[in-house]
Amino acid sequence: MRVIRTLGLLLALAMIFHAATRADAASLEAWGAILMNLKSGSVLYVQSEDVQVAPASLAKIMTLHLAMDAIKDGRISLSDDVKVSRRASIQPGARMNLRNGDVVPLDDLLIGTAVASGNDAAVAVAEHVAGSVDAFNKLMNDKAGELGMSRTVFRNPNGLPSKGQVTTAKDMLALSKSYIETHPDALRYHSIPQITYRGKTTTNKNPLLRMTPGVDGLKTGWTSASRHNLIATASSGDVRLVSVVLGAPTSGDLASGSSFLIEAGFRTVASGGAVKVIHQLEAIEAGVSLDVLMASGAPAGAVPEAASTPPGPVAPEPEPESAPEPAEYGPGLYGPEYDPEIDPGDDTEFDDYEFDDPSVWTEAERAPGDGAGAALKEGGLSVREIEVGQVIEAVEQLCIDANYLINDDIKKALQDGLESEEDEVSRDILGQLLENARIASEGELPLCQDTGMAMVFVELGQDVRITGGSIRDAINEGVRLGYKEGYLRASVVADPVDRVNTGDNTPAVIHFDVVPGDKLKITLAPKGFGSENMSRIAMLTPASGIAGVREFVIDAVKAAGPNPCPPIIVGVGVGGTADYAALLAKRAMLRPIGTTNGSWLWRGLEGELLEAINSLGIGPAGLGGKTTALAVHIETFPTHIAGLPVAVSIGCHSTRHVEITL
Repeated sequence: MRVIRTLGLLLALAMIFHAATRADAASLEAWGAILMNLKSGSVLYVQSEDVQVAPASLAKIMTLHLAMDAIKDGRISLSDDVKVSRRASIQPGARMNLRNGDVVPLDDLLIGTAVASGNDAAVAVAEHVAGSVDAFNKLMNDKAGELGMSRTVFRNPNGLPSKGQVTTAKDMLALSKSYIETHPDALRYHSIPQITYRGKTTTNKNPLLRMTPGVDGLKTGWTSASRHNLIATASSGDVRLVSVVLGAPTSGDLASGSSFLIEAGFRTVASGGAVKVIHQLEAIEAGVSLDVLMASGAPAGAVPEAASTPPGPVAPEPEPESAPEPAEYGPGLYGPEYDPEIDPGDDTEFDDYEFDDPSVWTEAERAPGDGAGAALKEGGLSVREIEVGQVIEAVEQLCIDANYLINDDIKKALQDGLESEEDEVSRDILGQLLENARIASEGELPLCQDTGMAMVFVELGQDVRITGGSIRDAINEGVRLGYKEGYLRASVVADPVDRVNTGDNTPAVIHFDVVPGDKLKITLAPKGFGSENMSRIAMLTPASGIAGVREFVIDAVKAAGPNPCPPIIVGVGVGGTADYAALLAKRAMLRPIGTTNGSWLWRGLEGELLEAINSLGIGPAGLGGKTTALAVHIETFPTHIAGLPVAVSIGCHSTRHVEITL
């Protein structure tokens, strides 16, 4: 996210923008775009502003606008408790994670709509504002007419795919302008970096919040039909800009194009309007330095007349009946059960990962009370359905969270080590590790440059059915998206010998365990290879006993020395077979620091090993001290009478693992 700023905007954009040869004019890689200076009301850049596309989650800006209007008028209050309906709880796609019957403050629902892009939260807000989704849809279209959004039709409050739901860049600018000017305090919702509800943490999807100075809103939107969309706003001094980019082919095109518009807009304002946005875009494509351009002012005749409104790529033509006048739409056309997303005769392909975050819609009969999946009755048994889209979204977020955020138990152990450590150098290193964790969290940066190979531990309830595809494929897709969207290093090679990088950190190493119940628990543990290379396994003789296990573990830590970036967490697996002992050691590292083995025998050995390892003098970063290990965790399993398998897996000072239960 910060690479564009670090390496320079020119280098990044030169690869992304292209000359639109049809008119010899520079343009963004998008179906439509527009940029406005709200202070002056002047439009600084225009590109195919009337091309109609599906709004996707940009529709939520209208939902938030109407909610803020109602609060301002005193009809509702931010402190209102809102009871989540079944209809809201079963919304697919991007979700806040609401469940039927939840009672949630309206303020939290507005945050869930703005930050998590929760389709469930948007419906809950709509129902609270207007009493029903149908009534709210009418308010949306009435407001659109009031704002002059003549080429926009809303069919639902969250932007899920619906035949006839369209908008344009020009109309979205009008909506955003009204929203920001009428409710400037609403931007506080859009600048929140992440939220957590019911154990699900969602990061704000607006990439410009983390890559472009001054940006403090607004909203992203994506479906496979609409492609990537972003409305962004930024302020500098008393100048506020709003940019709209619709239909970018990739998330990279969207982020870079939107960032360019904002930064170029401020340069245009700084030049007094002499160096226009289009001049800067043409300069980038021509390889001309923007510094030179700004210093000299726009050369006369440098911009062809036709380039003032570049055409850009062409969006697909909407069906003739898809964009009637807003007045033709009334609540009766939406149906009492709010089914425009799956309209009889609608040929939308829902298994192409539609919706703001890739997700799959299933028309299975749903049971009230569970917003995370559908429940079916099969032969008298209750079977809960979870769509693969939810798995993809969950794993994507887990990849980012695991690499950005250190676990609380590890942070506390580092702090305890800092307080008890006597060596001055060791204390300094432990302090730096804690500071590194703080910077990574606040700056949304990886804790370590080695963002690891994704290990995934899956506990699949036997009463769960995964619908819409393979759970293994969904996990790998989530890893691919997480490492891409989180700008995490791709470290996986397709063949151990050929060493060709797969480019997206897939495939993940996945371990499945079928358990009782109707839940799906996913634990993601990215494993860097500075520590993974220190793994050891041995097939001891049964006569070696616990003394042999103790000796083997200590020898493994001695041999590792500073390589795994101490202070370390030592996972030990004893029993089973050679492969299962290694898996036990991996699972042992996932235990929270402070927990112990349930057996008095192995619990005692954990304490002995921790004391022995910390007396080795390796210390933080291998520079001495008594804080070599933060914990030693042992997991055991029955084994054969003729063997004693033992495995050691070592985790570094920021051993990463996060989990979610769906």
